[in-house]
Amino acid sequence: MTSDLNQNQITKLPKGYAAVAVNAGQTDAPLKICVLVKVKPDPVAGHLVVLRVTLDAQVLLGCITDAEGRVYQWLEVWVQNLDALQQTAPACREVLNNEILDKRWQGCLQAFEQFDEPKVIKTGWETAHPLPTFLNIKQLQPVHPVDSDGGDHWQLCQDDALLEKKQLPRYSVSLHRYLYVPKLKDESPFVPVTPDAPANEAAKSLGEVVADLKKLVPLNPAAGLMLIRNFSAIDFEAFVDLLSGGAWEGILQGRSVLDLGGLAEVLKGDDAALYGQGRLFLGPHGRWGRLIETFHLKLLLLMDAVSTVRTVVEHQQRPLLDLCPESFQVQIGPSGCALPFLWTARARLADAGDAIELPIESTETQYYLPARATGSSIYRPASMGNATGGQGGLRIRKIFDDAREGIFLEGTFTTKERLEIAGHDLIWLQLPLANSRIDLYARLQADAALAAGEWRFRTMGQKFSTPQVKALREAEGVPFPKTPFEVIPLLSSPVDLYSLGVLAVQTLLVDGQTTLPVALDEVLSLARQAAQEYDESAPIDERIQTIFKSDQRWLESLGAHRLVREEIAPQEAFDLVPPDLWWQTLALLIRMFAGMGPDSWCRDYGDAPPGGIHLVFEPALKELEKLILRTRSLVVIDWKFNREVHAVIRRFATGMAGKAAPDATPDS
Repeated sequence: MTSDLNQNQITKLPKGYAAVAVNAGQTDAPLKICVLVKVKPDPVAGHLVVLRVTLDAQVLLGCITDAEGRVYQWLEVWVQNLDALQQTAPACREVLNNEILDKRWQGCLQAFEQFDEPKVIKTGWETAHPLPTFLNIKQLQPVHPVDSDGGDHWQLCQDDALLEKKQLPRYSVSLHRYLYVPKLKDESPFVPVTPDAPANEAAKSLGEVVADLKKLVPLNPAAGLMLIRNFSAIDFEAFVDLLSGGAWEGILQGRSVLDLGGLAEVLKGDDAALYGQGRLFLGPHGRWGRLIETFHLKLLLLMDAVSTVRTVVEHQQRPLLDLCPESFQVQIGPSGCALPFLWTARARLADAGDAIELPIESTETQYYLPARATGSSIYRPASMGNATGGQGGLRIRKIFDDAREGIFLEGTFTTKERLEIAGHDLIWLQLPLANSRIDLYARLQADAALAAGEWRFRTMGQKFSTPQVKALREAEGVPFPKTPFEVIPLLSSPVDLYSLGVLAVQTLLVDGQTTLPVALDEVLSLARQAAQEYDESAPIDERIQTIFKSDQRWLESLGAHRLVREEIAPQEAFDLVPPDLWWQTLALLIRMFAGMGPDSWCRDYGDAPPGGIHLVFEPALKELEKLILRTRSLVVIDWKFNREVHAVIRRFATGMAGKAAPDATPDS
């Protein structure tokens, strides 16, 4: 390896790709911020290299280039984009608007500044909407549409009064966006640039105002906010696989593969190069030294992941609810003259999560919706994939007015849907009333019901307008047979702790001989077994030891040999990893899963203190710190001597002490 593995070394653009400035003002700058484009489009992915898509953004691969086109730094170019909102749950879209999304963007920026190193690159586009932008691939230039008559730029219209005057949805309270020419004021046409935006005689299509639109590639057509941050090429899963003995092929773009600065070439599995410059152990220590080193490096990676999640949750005071391996990136730092490059790796969050806060004012308990919880994911609790909603009957029995907390309603709710509702779960009732819809948030009281499929409910205290209160009072006793509803479970940071637990299982227990579903099922079975044998006087790690001794199959499925892909017998792995250290590691995994018994750190997925939901991560961080201190001390052990001693003890225990001892020298 001729250079370090930091992706921000000066390098050339990959063959077949070009860099295009993200704004016309950058074109002539000696150092400019660009997006990477494939000159000849990939048949699947097109021209742009899309790294990922979040609730409200498209993240593209970019770079900083100099006047000669050399790359000084690889970047993530975040572009606010509302297209993905069409794939979110309807309940999420109901509580979002442009004003909320712009505030979330600022919150995301602040969160990145808390845990990102280096910091976000400030351009001003994080807080002020830039001009709408397209790319001319043939000329490798950005294009900002201009009015064909006056030559003025089209811009995003945020003037609610002007939009309302034109009988178009207001910017602040809708998810619709329009371009206009500010100089023309109310004489300007309005161009809808978001999906399903209403149009009228004041509107023009984008094709009418952008010349040769079909020849351009949209970069930021809706003039969304932007954010520029440092790019890390390797994601969490790929780095874990690398530590276990796998390879990294590069960045996929449709049918193309990108290798930035030769990083993938180094990490494609050349053991001599990888182990020679990435690790401490060579020669006589071989794979035996690498086992404990891998254990230590994986614990460090998990410590980073938990710590960075805690930081962003503390800053935002909302959970993420969508953690998975793609939520993290691994930054490999400069290795210097002595430190192996795998030891310089740091995990960081790729984004700040998509959880959406419900606007319920009268309770200290905060409710959140996962933006993309449709379907199942192994990284989320199973209950999150079983959203309950539909239509039901509703009757209002009583209305109470509290001067401090607002209006309360009591009534009866019926549905044929099967409902499984916990004590803190809410039901969101969408009552068609007063020529509009009134949202009610209530708790069901099954014990007060008089018939099967029927529940009594009491709403949270809510503020309503005078016409709405009048309409609600007139509706007392009136049946509403087809009222849309949705069950809102209480979800908070314990969901993120669960996801981190699954990531920990994947990191420590998935090798080439097993899969994540199998490993996770084994860990959850172990958790249930430990809960059945709960004894206050016996710590969980001691109970795990007893369980392993009672059935040797546990050692085969959840032993320390799963740390690496190389074949090591389960008992031989314990010659290197002290058994009590491994029991404590498994105890950590079990306790990260909420509701698994008295050992779990959280009772359920809403068990987080108001105003301190980040505190649920503290016990895991403390346990990881203890484990890391112990594995660090093991790194300098004489592995050959250690294995020889354990081999003698094992032979004696099996009645083989009198036989010739095999060569205990470990393979390289």
